Amino acid sequence: MFRYRRVRVLTVLLAGWVVLTAVERWAEQAPWPDAVLGGLLWACVVAGVWWFAEWTQSPLRTAREYAAARRTKDEAPHGRVPDAPVAPDAPRPDSSTPSRR
Repeated sequence: MFRYRRVRVLTVLLAGWVVLTAVERWAEQAPWPDAVLGGLLWACVVAGVWWFAEWTQSPLRTAREYAAARRTKDEAPHGRVPDAPVAPDAPRPDSSTPSRR
């Protein structure tokens, strides 16, 4: 669910709206309509900063994921799954000649 940036930003916006409306209402003693609008304004600011921070960190995350995938791919022998067990005594199904053992 939190895999997508828009879901994370929307979650921050909604949670921030609730919390900041409560702060405006009880700490600032604002009436409810003003508290809701003030909370929404500050929640938009917080969500905007959150979005900008994720947007600027996105190339780093993508580069790290690409490097990790490449490392896993490079470590695996050709034609094998990286985590597959290696059995040296197993018969090779594509070989037409028996082994010399």
